[in-house]
Amino acid sequence: MTKKITINVSLFFAALLLFVFICIGCGQNTPVPANGPIFTDPAVKLAQLQNPNFAYTLFYEAIALDSSLNQTGTHVHMGYWSLYNPNRARLVTVMDAINGYTSTETYKAIWDEGTTTSTSFQYPSYITMNREYWYERVSAINGYVAINGVTYHDPYTVTMQQANDIWGEYSKRYADMATVLHQVTGLTPEARCFVQGAKANRVFYTYELPELVSLEAIGSVDVYFALTTEANWRNPTDWIEGTSHAPTPEL
Repeated sequence: MTKKITINVSLFFAALLLFVFICIGCGQNTPVPANGPIFTDPAVKLAQLQNPNFAYTLFYEAIALDSSLNQTGTHVHMGYWSLYNPNRARLVTVMDAINGYTSTETYKAIWDEGTTTSTSFQYPSYITMNREYWYERVSAINGYVAINGVTYHDPYTVTMQQANDIWGEYSKRYADMATVLHQVTGLTPEARCFVQGAKANRVFYTYELPELVSLEAIGSVDVYFALTTEANWRNPTDWIEGTSHAPTPEL
């Protein structure tokens, strides 16, 4: 009797292992839909984003969405946020107010996602970045990663440092658009930043702020930090100017 039970248990675990193997195999053979994940080599992506010319790629994508960004006299405001809840929503409110402002002059608010807060006006490069699922791919096990409930085979290993660097370099090139916008509009872009309570190790303080410091030093951008949670872009007292006045980040 003991021997029979042992054999049955062995058969059970063998069947279980076979089932797991089949499931993993199914993930490998899962076809990637046309609008599904893109498994880019992180080293290739990083090299692309570290190239200063990528700022021009974003600029050309931006003017394809809104030609006013390529016109003399357009007042461009570049949005920044860190700490998703609630700073992103605060920035969205300000951007929508700027883009909805009626004046004889042209005012335009953009951010690293697109030329408005609508998903209909996102940069193609930003859409691609999201479809590459850099942070999700960090969690891959033995080359397999679950994305939106579907298991795929990822031919590349992605580390957390690579994921951070990829988004960081993308954000730096977005910041570098200020130089191009300054040249084509003849006006200095204004960076509008909502970063109260943000962490020191996240994208803004690690990548974007140092780039803004450099851009500010050469006169390519004027940087403003919100002093209140309901900062009004037309009220100067709601903002403090200069990268030296960036709020102290959280550890």
